[in-house]
Amino acid sequence: MKKKYICMILAAGLMVSSATLAFAATTTGSAATGASKTTVTTSAAVTTTNGAVSNAGTAVTTTKAAVTTSGTSITTTAGAVTTTDAAINTSGTAIVTPQKTDTKKLSLEEAIKIMKTTGSSAETAGLHRQSDMAVGNGYSEKVSTIKKTQDKLDLLDSIPSSMLPAGVDPVQMAYEAQVAGATSNNKKIMQARRDFARGNTENNYQAELNQIESDTISIYYKVLLAQDNFQIAKENLVTQQKTLKNVEAKKAVGLLSKKDVLQAESAVADAESAVRSAETQLKYAKMSFNYLLGYNVQQDVVFTDTIEHFTSASAIVPADTAVQNALNNRIELKGANFAIQVYEILLDDVKAYPKNSSTYLNAKINLEESKKTAKDAYSKIEIDIRNKYDLLQDKKAAVQAAKELLDYATEGERLMELTNEEGISTVEDLLKTQVSVYKAKLNLANANSDYALALKSYEFAQGVGTTRIPL
Repeated sequence: MKKKYICMILAAGLMVSSATLAFAATTTGSAATGASKTTVTTSAAVTTTNGAVSNAGTAVTTTKAAVTTSGTSITTTAGAVTTTDAAINTSGTAIVTPQKTDTKKLSLEEAIKIMKTTGSSAETAGLHRQSDMAVGNGYSEKVSTIKKTQDKLDLLDSIPSSMLPAGVDPVQMAYEAQVAGATSNNKKIMQARRDFARGNTENNYQAELNQIESDTISIYYKVLLAQDNFQIAKENLVTQQKTLKNVEAKKAVGLLSKKDVLQAESAVADAESAVRSAETQLKYAKMSFNYLLGYNVQQDVVFTDTIEHFTSASAIVPADTAVQNALNNRIELKGANFAIQVYEILLDDVKAYPKNSSTYLNAKINLEESKKTAKDAYSKIEIDIRNKYDLLQDKKAAVQAAKELLDYATEGERLMELTNEEGISTVEDLLKTQVSVYKAKLNLANANSDYALALKSYEFAQGVGTTRIPL
């Protein structure tokens, strides 16, 4: 009875403490944290105190050592400071960049496997997984602590006051326990959070792996697209050079004018510029890919897959099925439903209060808001899935349209070549059709890439997603 009396007195104040334990499960973003590191050098080769090392015309060279100064600076004039064997030495360990090896052949599946098992992103995902496991264990320990405290209070409450040791006041101890959060209400919440954390640690980990896979696919496709664009640009250059050669031959026999030659030369110059630009973009895409996989940025990699392979082999799940998949799997919804569970516990804790009291009304409002948040989350995810499906259909149609446009442009080029040979059409007309073919090929390459990326985005949206949630 003593404990029950204390609980009734403190309930209003404790509700504030308990409510802070409610889990804001609808958060969909993730926070990136970083830690700064201080570089420390050891085994100093040159140490100065209150003085400067000055060098004129020569170099200061250290081998496997660091230069350390205290209260001064190292000044060189027309000279360099050179280190060998280790450019930067941190506590005796050299920073080594990845070395270039023999040419690697790599499929998309192999690239994804590498990204999920090695590298910074995979390491971060693993650390987050361990952190989530620790969070679940922490909730379990809190449940155990609360239970032990309550058992102790129950025992003291059953002992007559005359038999208690001097200085032991069960009422005061119950009050202190309540203030510390050792309540049945908090115990229920901690149990719920423990179960939720343990049940979704792997979901969080999978969401991060999905994001890693998505990033890998994106950069792999960018390389494939850059390769296609580079090849198309080279083919266009060959075409323009062939046209120039024919124009020059006709000019030599008086069939064409100098203007026609200049037009053809200009077309070749434009094609050469396009090749250089496409090559630059390809080099950048490959270096970005190598960096992402932890390779030397200059590593030679042969990409064995093609974009057309992915777009032709993939079946599109119907929108209704995809929506149901997402509603069953998305981790954001699991978090939203968990928030409802927590607020139901909090409302149940104050059910004895008058229905018009501030304490009861606030608890009820919090529960209703959590339900609305969950309902909105379901609707937003359905909208997202259906929109992705519609966009996917648009991308698929764009691929088909791009193919038809290329067929049309190619046939137009063929006919223009025939009429040009007969002198019916001009060199300018021929060059225009060749440019149309070049642009149509680029358009098809981009359409295939967009469609392939849209397919993967639609697929990921039906699973746990690509964003971890706090546990």
